[in-house]
Amino acid sequence: MRIVIGTVAALLASTSVHAQTAPPQTTQADSSSVDDIIVTASRREQSVQDVSIAVTALSEERLGDAQVNNLQDLQTIVPSVNFGNDFNQAKIFIRGVGANTSTTGSSTGVALHVDGAYVARAEAQLTSLFDIARVEVLRGPQGTLYGRNAVGGSINVISAKPTDVMEGYGRLTFGNYNALVSEVAVGGPITDGIQFRVAGKTEQRDGFGSNPVTGADVDDLNRRMVRAQLNFDFTPDVSLLLSGEYFRQDDSSGAVHYLRASFPGVTRLAPLGVGGYATDPRDLASEDQPGTSTDSYAFTATLKANISDTLSLTNIANFRSFESALFQDLDLSAVQNEPSLNGLASTIQERRIDSDQYSNELQLNYDTDHVNAVLGAYYFNEQQNPIDSVGFKRRSGNAQSPAILARDNIPLDLAYNLCGYGPGSTTGGSAIITPKRVCTRSNLETTAYAIFGQANFDLGMISPGLEGLSVKLGGRYSHEEVMSENPGIVIRYNPTAPNQHLPTLNPTAAGTHTERTFEDFTPEVGVQWEVNPDLLLYYTYSEGFKAGSGENASGSTTIVDPETISNHEVGVKATLLDQRLTVNAAAYSYELEGLQLNKTISGGPTGYTTIFQNAAKTSANGVELEFFARPTDVFRFSGGLSYTDATFDDYLTIDPLAPQNVSGGTPYNATTNPDPTAFGAPGGGNLQLAGNKVRNTPDLAWSLHGELDLPFAMPMDGSLMLQGDASHKSQVFFSEFERDIESSDAYTVFDASLVYESGDGAIRGQLWVKNIGDEEIRSSTFALATGRLIGVTYLPPRTYGVSLGYRF
Repeated sequence: MRIVIGTVAALLASTSVHAQTAPPQTTQADSSSVDDIIVTASRREQSVQDVSIAVTALSEERLGDAQVNNLQDLQTIVPSVNFGNDFNQAKIFIRGVGANTSTTGSSTGVALHVDGAYVARAEAQLTSLFDIARVEVLRGPQGTLYGRNAVGGSINVISAKPTDVMEGYGRLTFGNYNALVSEVAVGGPITDGIQFRVAGKTEQRDGFGSNPVTGADVDDLNRRMVRAQLNFDFTPDVSLLLSGEYFRQDDSSGAVHYLRASFPGVTRLAPLGVGGYATDPRDLASEDQPGTSTDSYAFTATLKANISDTLSLTNIANFRSFESALFQDLDLSAVQNEPSLNGLASTIQERRIDSDQYSNELQLNYDTDHVNAVLGAYYFNEQQNPIDSVGFKRRSGNAQSPAILARDNIPLDLAYNLCGYGPGSTTGGSAIITPKRVCTRSNLETTAYAIFGQANFDLGMISPGLEGLSVKLGGRYSHEEVMSENPGIVIRYNPTAPNQHLPTLNPTAAGTHTERTFEDFTPEVGVQWEVNPDLLLYYTYSEGFKAGSGENASGSTTIVDPETISNHEVGVKATLLDQRLTVNAAAYSYELEGLQLNKTISGGPTGYTTIFQNAAKTSANGVELEFFARPTDVFRFSGGLSYTDATFDDYLTIDPLAPQNVSGGTPYNATTNPDPTAFGAPGGGNLQLAGNKVRNTPDLAWSLHGELDLPFAMPMDGSLMLQGDASHKSQVFFSEFERDIESSDAYTVFDASLVYESGDGAIRGQLWVKNIGDEEIRSSTFALATGRLIGVTYLPPRTYGVSLGYRF
């Protein structure tokens, strides 16, 4: 298992004192001190204060009390991490590094691991969390201890495991918007040496908004998930854990809402949905109901063997299948666009993801009093067959018949074959009728091999005068092979002859076949000095590498160059005031070459053009501070602060929202057409964005968490605790152009809860409210080139409810 937290307490800004900790203390002095936290972040058990890694850990209870059901819910309790989403993709950023694309196919800058296995698809990172023992957030490049390299950091989700004791729990949560969340788990021994655990969860909720056309909800939830685990202890030194999980979603969550026209005041580029937009920001008007349908399952086998007292072996094999379909109308409007109705192309989009991935990681771990080392080998393969289409839809309530389509000179067999439909068929319960105006059926494959390792040497073995000083040496060799094919069909409408279409564009698989191979070596070196048992200083230099990726865009032969990062970090971890306070701080500076970025621009035969490219260079400087304090026996508080100055050093690119860059109408002419917004007018072309902020990264973010044990006698020898949270993020830009319209304003959010727990810990109840001020917070914006508008997604409004749980 990669970088595993062993026994978790309240880690700094993010965790609660009620997390799992070392054995309870018995004296008054001990009970007023900060709980010790035992981790295995360097492949051996250590106090978190002795580990030279910037890591935040969230316990099961902290996640439950904060009503964290998915990674995006971590927004308010992990200040150094920023989460967004669009097109049903998670946008996770750490220290200014993350997912900068909205087309499927590329790897994310921040890796997600579930029980040690890498989850490749950004879409799959939006699935729910359940029966979780802890979540770990590691910041900075990760590669010398990981199977899959990560340039920005890693989020590790560790599920609860089978034990030799029969145990389980059940929990129900009721909330506004008719929310109902149920979660159950049970596990224990089957016979000597064999244990099991089964867990399941359901999530249902009405929408935060509605579709005034269909009357259906938008941004609702309907999810089901289950996980089963079977552990075999063959001998005291050899065990095998088998795990399988399934996730199902069918709802209208993550809807993109109308924000503003992309080109206000430019007549020739008026948005395609004028007159049909919803008036409430959380509503979405559309003649076709938006929706997301997902099926995902995964199997993991983890073999562990102690070869000797100092040498152990771990092998993690994983298979994951992910299928998802996203339906939406890209004009975000009730206007029904269709050539035969208004001369405009249909804007109904469907994106289907079909991904199978397999990985295997072999680790050897060597651990003595003075040397701790890890050596690993890794294999990863993912095959994707995404289909992205924008299509014809029903005509005046009736499907376009094959006869009408044939009259319109649409090559039916070719369109049906590419898009995977038959004549007159529908999908997703909406009126999406084939063939498609634009259809891309991509074949994308990534195969990766890696050898990695890291060793920590205690220099005290050389001389007693060097006691407390240690060095870290690590490295990773990566070899990746990327293949891309983007066959498609583009059916172009002829406005001068409505019943005739221009010749189609039909790039083929062979014509778009592209392959590239990438190799890189990324080192890591560091030194740490344990000045005394309560003070640790460290410095780490690390590099990260993310291979180039293809894109799913019709006719594309693009495989961008890799991203590489070089990072310097210094840190201090201190325990103060007779162990009543821990303060951990880190400062870092990095340079990132070849940042992979995606955008779309209006125009062209499809109505949009995808741009996938490398920015030349970005850099960042930042400081992170986390603390946990227990000033009295009944009051605890923690906090975190993150300051990040991440900017482009060099990026020459085209602006999708500059009208001069969008073809259409009469081209610019200084004499006959001096319109400054005409295609080709001065002010178009490439812009140099050096100095601009990177995406999805606030300059300043902080969080505060407090807990107060209330002095009231409660039934069943129980206790009552008041919890409060405050979190703040400064302005966040969602594009590299630093436009306010493509950003989230600075915000501060407050949460509160009242928690009851019985004396034996079996019963736990909570009254809670999140986003008390009902702040309307954007989680992302995206320039929708097809609809010529800017879309937006939002974080949840004010939610409140009650949670009841029983544990045995």
